[in-house]
Amino acid sequence: MSKKEIPQDELPEDATNIVGEKKSKEELLNLDQDDESLNRWKQSLIKENTEDEYGENDKRQVIIKELRVIVKDREDIVFEMEPEEKLKDLKKNPFVLKEGCEYRFKIIFIVRKDIVTGLKWMNFVYKKGIRVDKSNEMIGSYAPQSDPYEYLTPLETAPSGMMARGQYKAKSRFLDDDLNSHLEYEYAFRIKKKWPEEEK
Repeated sequence: MSKKEIPQDELPEDATNIVGEKKSKEELLNLDQDDESLNRWKQSLIKENTEDEYGENDKRQVIIKELRVIVKDREDIVFEMEPEEKLKDLKKNPFVLKEGCEYRFKIIFIVRKDIVTGLKWMNFVYKKGIRVDKSNEMIGSYAPQSDPYEYLTPLETAPSGMMARGQYKAKSRFLDDDLNSHLEYEYAFRIKKKWPEEEK
């Protein structure tokens, strides 16, 4: 997806109007060759996988495999993101957060074919059709490798109080520095006074 197709108010705040020409992995590795520490970092990124389970016909560079909602002393809420047909479950089956609880997300993903720079996870949260939150989580830059990467977001606190309770809908997008959209999906969740098992 090009930047033109992304609504202006859904772009990262640091996005520029002009996207530079995308450099290949070889060009990136050849930049600043006199910088020894940078060279060590670039070499650490080279774990390229020449073949993977997805095959040459799959053009995706970043594949989000799994998303977990983590709350201390509770079982993780796990969403399988592959194949993409499973994304419909996120919207149809809202997960529950108890008001005031601390939670975080774990993102499990594959990078293939080329280095991805500035991967970020953008979230737009709505309640009753009104946007109530926008977040931009920087995940970082990653080289291709066959093993999945894992990224943990910082701890967040669910809102609390009568006005905060209810159902929310959210739209998510994984975007890189070149404004390539690697995955878009919608999900839903509820803020409740108690966990479901406490209501019985």
